[in-house]
Amino acid sequence: MNFIDFIIGALLVNAMPHLIFGLTKTHFLGLFGYSPKGNISYALLQLVICLGLFFYSYGYKALFNNGFLIGSLTVLILYFIFGKVLVKFYGKQQN
Repeated sequence: MNFIDFIIGALLVNAMPHLIFGLTKTHFLGLFGYSPKGNISYALLQLVICLGLFFYSYGYKALFNNGFLIGSLTVLILYFIFGKVLVKFYGKQQN
């Protein structure tokens, strides 16, 4: 493991709370302020930087040999796709 691997992991893990706080409209400080759209944008930016660093360091073929990164990316991408729907669905259940 080198320093770039640490940065890749940190960016990927940090993207998740910003995405969740953005989807649930919780005020949480990110690079673009406290707004939900700012947190979602910050999560997306971190994902892009993370993938950019990984592809630059190892190439795109190495992604398929890294199970930890594939699992983390899968969870994050599923939150990007279904997160808002799940928040609305479970939010209605509580009312």
